[in-house]
Amino acid sequence: MKKLFFCFEQNGENALGFDTGLDAKAFAKAKMAQFISIPGFIVYPDGKVEAWHLEGVTERETMLLWGPFFPGECLDDILNDSSRQNEALNALRFWLRSHQALKTVSAEKKEPPFPGPAGAYIVTERQAGTFPAGTVLFPPARLLKRYLELDGERWIHPDLDGAEAISFSAAAMLYRVFCGDAPFTKDTLEELRQDIREGVFTPPALAAPGLDLQMADIITRAMSQSKDGKVRPAPAAVSECLGTTQPVSSWMKPLNEEERLRIQAEQEQYISKKTRAVKTRRFMVRNTVLLAGAAIAVVLIFFSILGINRHIAEQPSTRGMSAGEVVQAYYAAFSSLDPLMMRACLLGRAGRRDIDLVSNLFAVSRIRQAFEIDLGQAIFFPAQEWLDAGQPVTERIVFGITELSIRMISQDETNAVFEAEYLLWMPGTFFLEDGETPPLDELPPPGSLTLMDRLYLAVHRGTWRITEIYRTGN
Repeated sequence: MKKLFFCFEQNGENALGFDTGLDAKAFAKAKMAQFISIPGFIVYPDGKVEAWHLEGVTERETMLLWGPFFPGECLDDILNDSSRQNEALNALRFWLRSHQALKTVSAEKKEPPFPGPAGAYIVTERQAGTFPAGTVLFPPARLLKRYLELDGERWIHPDLDGAEAISFSAAAMLYRVFCGDAPFTKDTLEELRQDIREGVFTPPALAAPGLDLQMADIITRAMSQSKDGKVRPAPAAVSECLGTTQPVSSWMKPLNEEERLRIQAEQEQYISKKTRAVKTRRFMVRNTVLLAGAAIAVVLIFFSILGINRHIAEQPSTRGMSAGEVVQAYYAAFSSLDPLMMRACLLGRAGRRDIDLVSNLFAVSRIRQAFEIDLGQAIFFPAQEWLDAGQPVTERIVFGITELSIRMISQDETNAVFEAEYLLWMPGTFFLEDGETPPLDELPPPGSLTLMDRLYLAVHRGTWRITEIYRTGN
């Protein structure tokens, strides 16, 4: 991150300048001059607060906003210097106290200071002089917010404000002090903010072996999403935990080699498990629509299979029938135009021509029924009923078997042979030689064929089925 504020000479005096990075035209278009009217704040160690104002604009390659000189050092710079842990801890104490002091000033100060450390300038013991050590400058919040949020400062939460934002930033800075690294380290702004929002960080107790459990807990709670009844500690609670002068070492417990190795193993295990969980969750979020579609497809497939299984379960079956009963059922289905039951009695290609004949007649009967509703009666006329009615002249489809005689030739546990003799009645048009159908009033009466079938049966998956039919007759 580029240095936001820097000291330079303006009108013969030291000044604190802010580089907007814009040329004159872009500066004017962005209306950056309006920030001159927004105050910043200087907070002294005793809690006294005074306003700090930008005083003007100057051009030096780019447009600069500037105000009175302040000798402090950026808190962000102190934090990022690993050799200055205790100084960083003291600077963080000053920063927290200054935020608490600003809470007590009059309500007319409408712009609360920006919580991130890159916007806070602190006078350390090194710069003490004009201002006492512990004095903090908060430049105009809106000015800092415009740049720091876009740059993705890793110490601020993109969705929090007020006390929660302060507690979060304080905890993130404490993590850096005690654990030696920032809790959130992704390079891209999108990934960084996603980790912050989801609280994806290694717990401080694992990142800093030997860290005081109370300190580790307050850091964790301040950086985590509020859940299970736990809320982020208030800034005052974080400040109280820090105390006034204790060095970093006072919160670190010395560990022997065995303890250090155990915590290191726990850390590796946690990181591995957490990484898998985060990747899985984010994959689910990114692919919600795809996964929802896949889930719907699975449900549809499931119900389709369920429907198919139900359909199969509802299909006719010869289960429980004897070989003779299967033969009887076959000819009964033949007579009643029931191709499904016929198929249930057959195996392989046996009886294929019979099924084709019955299926075609069944289809014709349904088509005629749809278009000839004026007949006022069923289209299909079973042969035995037609005979019993005295063989009347009819436009209905007469079809079926009469005078059926069945006898068993042989049978054992798995095979059987039967013979069947019968008359097969069909519409008279089946017997026309020229293939042309005459007018309805000239249709020939139904005719019959005398047939003899030899049927071979076998047990297939626990049921008797007809495997072959040899037919003779005239």
